Amino acid sequence: MTSSSNWGTNWGTYDVDHPAAAVHISTGLAVRLGVFSTRAGRYTDFPVEGGGLTYGAHSTDGSFAELVCEHAGAAIRLRLAGSGDDLTGEVEVLRLTEWALRTWFILDVGWTATPDATGSVRVDVPPAERRYVEPPVVVADGPTGGWRMTTDVRPVSVDVYADASHVRSEFEDYGYYFRPPPWESGRSAVLRFTAVTPLVRFAVSRTAHPARLLGPVIVAAEDDPVRDIVGWNTVWDPVNRRRYTVSTRAWVGRKFGGWGVWQIDGFVHAVLAAYAGDHALAADNLEATLGNATGEGRLAALYSGRTRWVDRSHPPIGALATWTVWRTGGVGRSSPLLATAYPLLHRAFWHWFAVRDGNRNGLLEYGSSPVGDGHFVHTKLAAMDESAMDNSPMHDEASFRDDTHSLDVEDVGLNSLLVLEGMLIATFADRLERPPAEAAALRARCAVLAGGVRRDLWDRDREVFANRRWDGNFVRSVTPTSFFPLAAGIATAEQADALVRRWLTEPARFGGEWPVGATTHDDAASADNTYWRGRVWPLLNWLTFLGLRRYGYDEQAGWLADRSGALFDRGWAHRQAWENYGQRSGEGGDSPDADPFYTWSALLPLLRRLSDLGDELAEFDPG
Repeated sequence: MTSSSNWGTNWGTYDVDHPAAAVHISTGLAVRLGVFSTRAGRYTDFPVEGGGLTYGAHSTDGSFAELVCEHAGAAIRLRLAGSGDDLTGEVEVLRLTEWALRTWFILDVGWTATPDATGSVRVDVPPAERRYVEPPVVVADGPTGGWRMTTDVRPVSVDVYADASHVRSEFEDYGYYFRPPPWESGRSAVLRFTAVTPLVRFAVSRTAHPARLLGPVIVAAEDDPVRDIVGWNTVWDPVNRRRYTVSTRAWVGRKFGGWGVWQIDGFVHAVLAAYAGDHALAADNLEATLGNATGEGRLAALYSGRTRWVDRSHPPIGALATWTVWRTGGVGRSSPLLATAYPLLHRAFWHWFAVRDGNRNGLLEYGSSPVGDGHFVHTKLAAMDESAMDNSPMHDEASFRDDTHSLDVEDVGLNSLLVLEGMLIATFADRLERPPAEAAALRARCAVLAGGVRRDLWDRDREVFANRRWDGNFVRSVTPTSFFPLAAGIATAEQADALVRRWLTEPARFGGEWPVGATTHDDAASADNTYWRGRVWPLLNWLTFLGLRRYGYDEQAGWLADRSGALFDRGWAHRQAWENYGQRSGEGGDSPDADPFYTWSALLPLLRRLSDLGDELAEFDPG
C-alpha cells in the first residue's frame, strides 16, 4: 500500500466515479455533494459520466480543489482545502433557473469512501432554543478515533442514514418536504440546504472543534494546467490500495472495473507529476506502472479490473520516465524505488529482443504473444495496440504473423525508443553500482541497434526514417515516430536536417498551424479524423520536442512548444484537456474518440516550460 505520510493531507478527491466528494483515504470518511432540482424532478451526486462538471484549480497533494457542478440549469461551486487530517470546504450557488427554495443541495458525511470503510455517525443537536440558532455537529466514530463536522449556517434538516443512497429516491419520489425516519446512528448523516442560503461553509476535524476552522476556502489564483489536470485525475485504487493518476476518470469505473493502469500513460503521469513538483505522486505513478511487470519480463500494456493485456507491452519509455523523475529531484541515488525499477526495466529491455525480432535481423517489430486471455490476444489488433497507435495508417500494410507472433514490419519508433531506453538503463546501472558488464552490454546493444536504424530504416529516396516491411519496401505512411531517432540520438546531422526541413516544418506534411499530426497532411488517412488518423497527440509532440532539443533545433522546438500550447489553450479556455486534437481544425471536440479531460493533454502546455530548460538527453550518446 502506498504511504500517505508525505502527501501533505489525507484528504483528496480520490473517488474516481464522483469528483464532487472529499475523501479521507486512510480512514474511509467522505463528504459528498448532491443537488436536487424541483423543476427537473431529478437529484444528482455528480457521477463523472453524467457530465456537468467544470474542473477548476486542484493541487496534486489534495490541499485545495475547486469544481463547478451544473444540474438542471443550476451552477454550484464546490471548494475544498485539506491540511493534515483537517478539511474545510464551501458550497456556493452561482446560478439558478428556478426559485431558490426549489433547488436543494446536500452534504453527505459518512463512511463511504471505500467499500471496507467502517464506522458510525450520529448528530449532536444543540440543547433547548440553541438548536434554532446554532448548527448541529455530526460526530463520526471510526476505528482510529472520532471526527466532528459542522457548518457555518444551520441546515434545514440533518438526518442519519444506514444507506444515504435513499436520498435520491426521497427527493425524486416524495419531494423536498419528505422527512426520513429517525435514526440515532448510522453510516452517514445528510445535511439539507436550499439555495435560499447561497453560501455554506463546512469543516471536518478530529483534533479540534470544526467550528474553529470555518472560513473562506482559498485556492490557487495562478493558472497551472499541469497541476490541475494531474490533481483532478489522481484517485484512489481500492483494489490495490494505492494512490495513482488515471488517464481519465471516465474510463475507470464502468469500463475497467474500478482501476486500470495503461503502461505508457502511467509513465507519462509520473513525468507530469514530477514537473508539477509532486515527487511523492511521481513515485506513486512509477510504482503503479512498474506493477504491470509480468513473469515473462515484459511490462504489460494494461492491467485493470476487467482485463489484463499480458501478451503485449507498450512503446518503451519507462526508463525515460524514471530518469525524468530522478532528474527533477524525485528519485535519489539511494532510493528504494530506483533499486526496484532497475531490474524490471532491465529485464523488460532484453525481453523485447527475445520476443519481437520475428525475422531475426536485429530490428524489432510490434506483436502479441500467445499468453494470457486479454482482449484481442494474438491478433493484428493486439499487435497494433502494443504500438499504442492502434489504428495508425503505418499499420495498414502490415500483416500479423502467427508463427512469429508479430507484425511483418520493423518499426522505427520502437527501435529508436529502445535505444534511448537502453542508454538510460545503463546509466541507472552505473548509479546503482551494478556489475560493469551490465551497463557495457546495454550500451553495446544500443550501439548495434542505433546503427541498424540509421542504416536500414532510412528511406534515402524520401529522406525520412520510416517503417520497413520484411520484403524490404518502406511503408508509405509516415508518422511522427519518424522523429524518434532524434530523441534517441541516432540520426546523423544530415538526416536530422532533412527530417526537420522536409518533414516537420513542411506545411504539406507535419507543419502548419497545428503540429504534429499523427499522419502527414498529404496522407489520405488524415481526412479520417479518427484517433491516430488525422489527429494531434500530445505524446508525439513531447517526444518530437525532446529530439529537437537534443539536436540543437531550438528555434523549431520553440515553434513546436508555442503551437502546442496554443492548441491546448483552445480547449483549456473551457477547462477541457483533450486526449487528441484535429490536426486540421485544432479542435478537440470534433471527434467522438477524444476524451475531454485526459491527463497526457498536459504535455502540451508542459512544452512551454521545457523550452526554458537545457537539453535533457545529449549525454546519452548511443554511438
